[in-house]
Amino acid sequence: MLKRFWERYQEWYINYSGFSNRREQEGLPYFRDKLFVSILLLTSVLGVISYIPSGILAVLNDELIVLYADTIALLVLLFIAFSRRMSMELRKNLFSVNIFILSVMLLIQLGLVGNGVTLLFMLNIIITLYNGSKAGFKAIFINAVFYILLLFGVYYEVALFSAFFQYQFGVLTVILINCILFNLLIVFAVAFLINHLHRALLKENNLQLALVEKHAAVLKEKERAELSDKLKTAFLANMSHEIRTPMYGILGCAEFLRAYNTDDNEYLDYVNVIEENGKSLLDVVSDIIEISKIDAGITTPVVTSFDINETINEIYNSLRPKAIEKGITFLNDNNLVVKNAIIKSDKGKLTAILKHLLKNAIKYTEKGGRVSLKCISYDNDFLEFYVEDTGIGIPKNYFKIIFDPFYQVDIQNRRALHGSGIGLAIAKSYAEILGGELSLESREGIGSTFWFAIKTNLTLD
Repeated sequence: MLKRFWERYQEWYINYSGFSNRREQEGLPYFRDKLFVSILLLTSVLGVISYIPSGILAVLNDELIVLYADTIALLVLLFIAFSRRMSMELRKNLFSVNIFILSVMLLIQLGLVGNGVTLLFMLNIIITLYNGSKAGFKAIFINAVFYILLLFGVYYEVALFSAFFQYQFGVLTVILINCILFNLLIVFAVAFLINHLHRALLKENNLQLALVEKHAAVLKEKERAELSDKLKTAFLANMSHEIRTPMYGILGCAEFLRAYNTDDNEYLDYVNVIEENGKSLLDVVSDIIEISKIDAGITTPVVTSFDINETINEIYNSLRPKAIEKGITFLNDNNLVVKNAIIKSDKGKLTAILKHLLKNAIKYTEKGGRVSLKCISYDNDFLEFYVEDTGIGIPKNYFKIIFDPFYQVDIQNRRALHGSGIGLAIAKSYAEILGGELSLESREGIGSTFWFAIKTNLTLD
């Protein structure tokens, strides 16, 4: 509760004095001023609290000079604290002079048994804190001058210093010298600490500035990357249109050319080359555009109901001629033997996954090898797909990187196998979009097995 009251009081005074207008400033001078404000407030509060018992004690001991000195010092202190037009520098100077005069008066009147020596000792420390080490050492010098005058007064028995006549001159000299030395020690220690704090503060400010600069650079790079991504998306969308449209025209013309002369086999072979390469080019363009959409995070599943058996048969029949042409045994081991097996999923993405896996399996399996496609159902909730081959296999240390875009298993091109190298990357991303995960088992020179599962509501009729 006391802490909350003090924080509210301090906040009110900061706003009242106008010191809050300097909050945008930084550096050691600002924090010194802020410390002075706290010292001034605390001294005012403690001064008011201690004034009453000190005044009563002064009256009882017939020390009216002490009462007058305390009263004047307290009034000056309150004036310094609550004068709104006074500059911070003037406040500090008046505060220092006020406490110094009070300390001197108490020391002269009460001698070493009073609070004068303690106040002078405290004043040197707080002046060092809110004005710096030079001001602290100047305050010690002024104290030393006063102590010298005091010693002269005692030596020549000036009545003003009668409170010290009870002390032997030599003893008093040692006491005052020790006071100066202790003040020097404390002020030096405080100054040393402040210098190190100042260096730490400067270092922190430099780090903050560097951090701000790096943050601004990161934001610029982010904006540049976003702009680059937008440009890339626009470029790919434009290229999709600019390449696909003429390719469809070429393929359409190829169909007309096929029907134009059906008797010339060599002529038909040329037409086949046009059609096959045109379709291959369209597939590559589609894959590049799709992997860009995946990287941009704009690919989402389009869920529909479809017959999984029909889909598997369509995929198998579309790739079977390629396997036969290469001399590979291509098996459709679909375990869903029911007539209708309706599932809810993204047919296009599931088809793309299976086609990419099967195309890779056929491409990397040599003549006489075997490729098989399996589909298994578990509890009508999951469908699991397997693509197995007896191809070249994949080294174990490549299991992760083969799913990176544009990476090929035949990385050294030993078998002169070509391709964009993004089929597995698309298949892996699509499997994750459908709620599954594409996994792999392979032995180099033996073959590979890819499998993934998708969650679906399977209806069997």
